[in-house]
Amino acid sequence: MPRATPYVAARSAEQASKLAELTVEFGPKGARLAYTRPRPGDRDSHGNLWVRMEAPGDPGGVLYDSMHPARQRACMERMLCQVCAEPADRDKDGRLFIDWRREDSPPTWPERSLTAMPPLCAAHVQLSLRQCPFPRRTEHAVLRVRKPLLYGVSGALHRMTEHGWRASDEDVLTPYGKPRHPGMLAARVHRELRGVTVVDVPKP
Repeated sequence: MPRATPYVAARSAEQASKLAELTVEFGPKGARLAYTRPRPGDRDSHGNLWVRMEAPGDPGGVLYDSMHPARQRACMERMLCQVCAEPADRDKDGRLFIDWRREDSPPTWPERSLTAMPPLCAAHVQLSLRQCPFPRRTEHAVLRVRKPLLYGVSGALHRMTEHGWRASDEDVLTPYGKPRHPGMLAARVHRELRGVTVVDVPKP
């Protein structure tokens, strides 16, 4: 039986647009990063500019440790399963998520954890635990979350230098309630997990 392909996973042949496609535009709020040839959907409702991924005819192999920005964004904003892209499972205790402890996790983990990992349907929790490399590296838990609140976006900050565009080495997280970074190229939506209950792995 072939392995299921997680909808949110990136593929080896998918590549981000070239830096040469970036420019600076000026508006009422000052300068901000833009594309030389804008397309609908380049920005989200908060004004953040998003990474474009170019997809060839053959997308290549599945990268289980990387997520496609547009597909991740769709799953997080619409609460879709990261594997099948159908509505994520929900019951009286909330949506299904997998989360793992990180260096920046709050002392209350998994309560109030920030995650970029989309939710799941019950049928695909076991599959996700097998395929995703991150939960295997540290303490992790399957969760029901009553209030998975949209929190913000993360991405690399870009600036123009005499040698061309330079991107930050580390991604920066910007909450929706704070002023956005005009030089950010967003790549992930994050949610804050509130009202968390640790549960057993559902049977598919």
